[in-house]
Amino acid sequence: MRKITFIMMLMLTYTGFTMAQTIEDFECIKMSLFSGGTNGSLTVIPNPDPSGINTSPNVVKMVRGFDGDPWAGWYATLPTPVDVTANKYVHVKVWKPRISPVVFKYEKEGGNSGDVFSMQPQTIVGQWEELVFDMSIVSGEYVKIVLIPDFETPLTLTEDITLYFDDLYVNNDPAVGSAPVQLMDDYEFMPLNIMTGGAEDLSYFSILPNPDPTGVNLSDYVIKFNRDKDGVPWGGFYSGTPVDVTTNKYMHVKVWKPRVSPIKFKIESGTGNNIEVASTVAQVNTGVWEDFVFDLNAGTGVFPTIVFMPDFEDPLALTEDITIYFDDFILNNDPNPITPASQTINVDMSESGMVEGTQVFIAGTLGGIYGTWNEPGTNANNEMLDTDGDKIYSITMALPDGVIAFKFFQGIGWGTGDTAPGGDRVYEVAGSCNITYKWGVDGLLSVPNNPLNGKIQMYPNPVNSELFIKTTANISRVNITSMLGQVVGNYEMTSNETSISTSSLSNGLYFVTFTDKEGNQLTQKLMKN
Repeated sequence: MRKITFIMMLMLTYTGFTMAQTIEDFECIKMSLFSGGTNGSLTVIPNPDPSGINTSPNVVKMVRGFDGDPWAGWYATLPTPVDVTANKYVHVKVWKPRISPVVFKYEKEGGNSGDVFSMQPQTIVGQWEELVFDMSIVSGEYVKIVLIPDFETPLTLTEDITLYFDDLYVNNDPAVGSAPVQLMDDYEFMPLNIMTGGAEDLSYFSILPNPDPTGVNLSDYVIKFNRDKDGVPWGGFYSGTPVDVTTNKYMHVKVWKPRVSPIKFKIESGTGNNIEVASTVAQVNTGVWEDFVFDLNAGTGVFPTIVFMPDFEDPLALTEDITIYFDDFILNNDPNPITPASQTINVDMSESGMVEGTQVFIAGTLGGIYGTWNEPGTNANNEMLDTDGDKIYSITMALPDGVIAFKFFQGIGWGTGDTAPGGDRVYEVAGSCNITYKWGVDGLLSVPNNPLNGKIQMYPNPVNSELFIKTTANISRVNITSMLGQVVGNYEMTSNETSISTSSLSNGLYFVTFTDKEGNQLTQKLMKN
């Protein structure tokens, strides 16, 4: 169980950095459903059958439409590559209402494994069973995985079915129940022990897809808190999740609420030395995500328990139940709430030959309300507009930092994509930007002027075990992300010269993003040898 996950997974040389800590973000690998039928879906839910070989709290529920394809399933990009040469067996637990083949695949350009069926066929229904796949047909590192849990061909379903899966991991042992070497995902998060007020208080928590992926919270999953009108003022949760407030003094939590009320956070020592504080800035908005900050300067050292009370009205005056959402418990040394960035992307259509009145769309790995490769014309959020008639079409979005791939389209459907050479366009999002492309022409036409240009030295590059940074700017934060957009390093910079140990990084390409105290950002490529 991921009770505590550090954003910073590298060993650090302390010459001007402090380390931010993600207590919990309630995320899992991003699974993209394909060919699942009209009602197909994937959700992380409480385990409906915590028995036998799988008593874990959370699993993935897959609704498989009767009108889907035989190969209905999902694919995902892993944050950390799997070395198939060293660990060639994939294990997964499944719960299915019928017997049918299960297929697993690794994919990359020029090196797909093809369909690999489980070494032993499924034998039971209505119970958890572990299946193992021998992936030795391929070797080397892979990050894209595919699971097809109900591969019946031809498909004979007459109604939708629901199946579950859990605990995807790899090792070099084909035995059922053998220990994981690398966990792909177990879909778990820190325990939330609900605080209620007796038999009439029916408050509960559940994890679900983010119902409003906008503003400061574009993540996939959040916690839903059904708050009973008969609850207690301190309704919320406690969790035996230790936090160290010796250096990092500010807890950040993202909250979405339907009403204005106080929010409190508490850390408990177990010896009576508890610290309970309200958010440093009072809530003023409803129906939007806000980042609330809690000042823990009164404490130092490790506190073994955290408590969160997102609706501390005393006395409680609710007349009906309400729903609250929260996400992303992050401990750092920054007292300022996170504010959303925006990205404006433009495309010059002046020489595209486009018929007047044709709509222009963008599609790609955008996420949030913009989807992942939503077909042009199916998502109104992805339409680009020319408001001043200069034939430059624009869209302003709120995207998380990381690498995005995208393409421009004329009209509805996939058949009218940008003719620029090189296929999909790729851009590294790092805060706000305003960038322009031209239809049919590769590369950026305009790059925003960056006040950090020429003020940062990062060496050596390629790097082996230690990266040095010198700057004449007021850099406050440094992030390192993989090509997949996974944050592998998050540091607060407190001097103009520092070094980072990179010995824990796998070989490959990374992006290093520098942020100054005014919010300006500069991203540079880093190669690890």
